[in-house]
Amino acid sequence: MKGILLVNTGSPKTCERKDVKYFIRSMLSDPYVLTVPDWFRPILVNGIIIPLRQFSSTSHYQLIWDRTLKDSPLLHQAKELSKELETLTGMPAEPAMRYGQPDTTAALDHLLAKSDRLHEVVVLPLFPQYAESSYKTAVNAVGELFFKRPYPFRLKFIEPYFNHPAYISALAESIRPYITEDFNKLIFSFHSLPLHHVEEGWKKGKEFDYVYQTKETVRLVIKELALDQKKTLQTYHSAMGSNWLGPDLDDIVKELAEGGQRKVLVVAPGFAADNLETLYDINIKTRELFLKHGGTEFRYIPCLNSDKHWVEAIVKIIS
Repeated sequence: MKGILLVNTGSPKTCERKDVKYFIRSMLSDPYVLTVPDWFRPILVNGIIIPLRQFSSTSHYQLIWDRTLKDSPLLHQAKELSKELETLTGMPAEPAMRYGQPDTTAALDHLLAKSDRLHEVVVLPLFPQYAESSYKTAVNAVGELFFKRPYPFRLKFIEPYFNHPAYISALAESIRPYITEDFNKLIFSFHSLPLHHVEEGWKKGKEFDYVYQTKETVRLVIKELALDQKKTLQTYHSAMGSNWLGPDLDDIVKELAEGGQRKVLVVAPGFAADNLETLYDINIKTRELFLKHGGTEFRYIPCLNSDKHWVEAIVKIIS
């Protein structure tokens, strides 16, 4: 029997400051995320970044936290997606987080508990486009753990699916209901990366080229939806410095609002599930900026999450 391991970045255990601090420290201690000399990383993280970000990040998580479910949106959607995949395929499925819980060990143990006849676990990193700080670090973490423990199954890793027809179709279907009425611009926004990350990937070729892959995703979705390309834009968001990939989403929506563009739609195809970078950075912060500068209607299009089209797409992608 086969099993499915869905790997995503992760989330704090709760939206309390101690858990947010722990999560930030775990993520920024990863050399694929914060590419500075090893000796300097803990100084930078513990001495500068966490003291500066712990309070604001905590308040942002508190704004998006699901109080009813007592869970983060990302973790909730990961669990729901796993359940839907099990129902559709009959295969055991579990979510695993690169940082935080459930970690890879817990997820693989849960898969074994569901079936002791597993001969293969299909690992799907929920990152459509390749980046060292998302896809590569997730794959490496699973691989390193696997070779340290005597698991009775093999692993099969799924490559980034930025141009897979099933992913493009699911993404297009998620957008389609929002474009039935007139709008000024549909903005495709992806998480920004440090420019040196981007340049290193570009030198290796298209299979590692983040910018190429984001643009290809956008091109294929526009084609699928038969959209007028002049009514679309591509941006990047959540940059943490000046030497990061742009154009910046906030700069663009401000410019659009001041230029008389009153209705914009924003979708974030680089994320499989909604999280802090979509629900706060885009749907709260960017929305407020657009309305402040003269825009009248800002519509955020949710990520694929556990949508039925996405569940069906995953089955095609992993097969």
